[in-house]
Amino acid sequence: MAHKQPGYRFENDWEPEMSISDAKYVAMGIALPIYEEIRVNNTVLNLDSVKHYLERAKKISVMDCPCRTKRKHCDAPLDTCLMLDDMAEFSETEKFRGSHAKSHVHNLTVEEALKVVEKAHTAGLVPMAYMRTDTPKPEGVNFICNCCSCCCSIFGLTLRFGMAPHILKSVATTLTDESKCTSCGVCVDRCHFGARKIVNGKMEYNKDLCFGCGLCVDTCPTESIKLIQLT
Repeated sequence: MAHKQPGYRFENDWEPEMSISDAKYVAMGIALPIYEEIRVNNTVLNLDSVKHYLERAKKISVMDCPCRTKRKHCDAPLDTCLMLDDMAEFSETEKFRGSHAKSHVHNLTVEEALKVVEKAHTAGLVPMAYMRTDTPKPEGVNFICNCCSCCCSIFGLTLRFGMAPHILKSVATTLTDESKCTSCGVCVDRCHFGARKIVNGKMEYNKDLCFGCGLCVDTCPTESIKLIQLT
């Protein structure tokens, strides 16, 4: 849990300059909820955000996460970086393969990609939809990383050091029914954003730090957390 605190650095960590350099090629990043019901004014919206991008992609490929492969700060699955359309096409070039020789890049169907996302969600990874601009013809969201806050260069250092704040955006947030919450702490362990913590035996929630990824929702034993769409 210590690595989720602002300013925390691992002994084997990214240099801030490297993350800033990589962030130059990211136009935006959106934290995506996974397969959870989002309630807006008592209307239930089934927002399968990742599925939305995958079903519209003409080409999908996957590679091992270069951040977890390099840093090894957690045991989360590696084969979770999804590339769409122009990024998937670029992944087949000699230029890309030359710099990612050990990334095990291969193509996927939509169904196979969804299984990757489900596996990552179970492991507690945050799906981030990025638009990378370092491909020959960037066209909208072309990269879905399933991120951890301990290894990922842009996502992790953005959270821990407030770098590249333009990258992190969200489409949802959460509400907690305090009458049902038992302060068990399960949601605290799942949250990468530091929005939830236990203070004097009670769960405290900072809505300003919630990005609506949904990791806390389906693991809450009392079902006291709901996703709410941001307007």
